[in-house]
Amino acid sequence: MHQHRITVTSISALLAFVASSCGVGVDMAFRADRSAALALSVEVPQPVEAKLRQFAAADSRPAMFDAAAIAASVAARGIAVRESVSPDGRSWRGAFSIADIEKLLAGDKDLASVLSFNRGPGWASIRLRVDRSNALALARLFPGLDGQLLEALQPPALYDNPVSSQEYRTMLSGLLGKAAVAALDGAAFKLTASLPGTILESSGNVRVDATRKTVSLAFPAIDVMVLEQPIVFFVQWKE
Repeated sequence: MHQHRITVTSISALLAFVASSCGVGVDMAFRADRSAALALSVEVPQPVEAKLRQFAAADSRPAMFDAAAIAASVAARGIAVRESVSPDGRSWRGAFSIADIEKLLAGDKDLASVLSFNRGPGWASIRLRVDRSNALALARLFPGLDGQLLEALQPPALYDNPVSSQEYRTMLSGLLGKAAVAALDGAAFKLTASLPGTILESSGNVRVDATRKTVSLAFPAIDVMVLEQPIVFFVQWKE
């Protein structure tokens, strides 16, 4: 692997939704009127941050996330931005509102390739699928993807590189060092969705809570970087 000059700001896009070096939390709330709220948080483990900053250009900003650029990119898709902040140099959080999830998905091919919303007599449903064929669609939600950074890390989720999670972990150990990869082992992608009605049916790697109105799933960060197996869930609720 060659060492490249990479702006730290551009790292945020790759980290945020491919979870290439961080823990990602996603909370979604769907309402009966088809509106929705979305909250996200991203945190880069300190050992990983230290290694990534070795790749950064000398004039880079101290924060790894450009909160203003992220807000502008999301707002351009018709999503209301309630918050987009970087509390410290290695984390970011955002809160967003969607007036009509069905209308948004109908007009946004990138989002629609990942998430679908359907309704029928007395029910509504969402289906999420993230795999190697649509991972880039998630990355496009965020500005400033740096081609040199992608080339340096080469996450298999974004490249046609059919390696296993263990093989990729070995590669990262050579690039980032054992301490950084050990920190990655403790990072995860976690998603929770709350629904306006009782869950009628669910499938995929989801857990349904006791109220039957909330589902959740979690994957190790390295598994999300590789997407050896797709992230899939389906949930249908009563309207």
